[in-house]
Amino acid sequence: MQTHHNHHNFSKIVNKITGQPESYALKQNYTFGKTLGAGSFGVVRHARNNSTGEEVAIKIMLKNALKGHEQVVYDEINMLKNLNHPNIVGFRDWFESKDKIYIVTQLAIGGELFERIVEKGSFTENDAGEVIYQILLALGYLHDQDIVHRDVKPENVLYLDKSDSSPIVLADFGIAKKLSTPDQLLTSMAGSFGYVAPEVLKGTGHGKPCDIWSLGVITYTLLCGYLPFRAENVHDFLEEVNYNNPVIFHERYWSNISKDARFFILKALAPNPSDRPTVRELLTDSWLIETCKLHKEFDLLPNVKEGFDARKKFREVIELVRLNNRIKRLKSLASETDDDVSELDYHLSSASSSSVSSLSANLPGERGKSLLDALERTHLSNPSASSISSESNNSANTKSKSNPHLDALHQVIMTAKHNKERVQSYKEKENTDD
Repeated sequence: MQTHHNHHNFSKIVNKITGQPESYALKQNYTFGKTLGAGSFGVVRHARNNSTGEEVAIKIMLKNALKGHEQVVYDEINMLKNLNHPNIVGFRDWFESKDKIYIVTQLAIGGELFERIVEKGSFTENDAGEVIYQILLALGYLHDQDIVHRDVKPENVLYLDKSDSSPIVLADFGIAKKLSTPDQLLTSMAGSFGYVAPEVLKGTGHGKPCDIWSLGVITYTLLCGYLPFRAENVHDFLEEVNYNNPVIFHERYWSNISKDARFFILKALAPNPSDRPTVRELLTDSWLIETCKLHKEFDLLPNVKEGFDARKKFREVIELVRLNNRIKRLKSLASETDDDVSELDYHLSSASSSSVSSLSANLPGERGKSLLDALERTHLSNPSASSISSESNNSANTKSKSNPHLDALHQVIMTAKHNKERVQSYKEKENTDD
């Protein structure tokens, strides 16, 4: 312990000489592993606390990419510090260098919402109700503190561990906002298309009800396996929402799902935000309190899995291309005096490598080759960098983990065929709000 203390003091002295902030000495407490994701402002790395052994996630944000908006990140840190709820990912620490800001949080190793569900032997309406109930508990905690998450989507709903009884946690507060008053309306663009509320896209002002909309989309998708709206762009989506009865419950997929579940969804997806119920009202909705508990027999998994697998395979390709684009941009913004620009590299785990090879190997002929070519162009610098350990590779939460279910292979092939050019020429639109 004394040796560690002396080393920490020595680091503080070195930091003073090199002009690093005092908190930068905390970086030595962590061993960094594979890259879990990348955004417009930085990357997320898997890491281990050297003192406690805890597996954590560290968001590394480049100050040059923030373009003078560092205060937004400090506000996020202050927000996270004050959050303490079993269904919200836990804050651990933060520190900074001259060039970067580091936020350390709990690492949810149980997997993303849909990835975990398709691994189950079955999934019922009652199971869906338990998932939605936990997300509502997290949102209720946030809304009680006048915090709007603004990016509620399946990728940000994680299982904390691998156990069957694992709690669900809400993650990624990068665009969350603390409201000055309970009814304050925000006008900045935020969220993810497919889950974002119409009032956000219209710019007419949004608040807590935008999270309710996102929850409604998740509920719909959990129960049938596909999104409630078909539009692929903002204009068409807003047109679709304006139709009478825009939410359709197709008989083939919804015949065995309760009417109360449909009513729950319709309330959450009310086009007018003032017509949507609050979290507290949804927590006492008859579907969650009573009806879903009566539906423990019919297995929804075949439909959910069919829809998820078809989207998942194509998303894996797009995400790799997007990751490449983002990291290239971030490295171009790094200063010449950056203390460690390699932190922004894509550190690829063995699990990720097998994901790429298994995906391409199961796509025959020219169709498979088009996807493989696209993937090869996304290999980033330092592709052979290993994770912390083979043990942590198996437990870490990673968005590029291979999906073992290949039953919907024909859907993947057709997706590759129809979207070959889209994959190969994918260019991400930078969004300074994400």
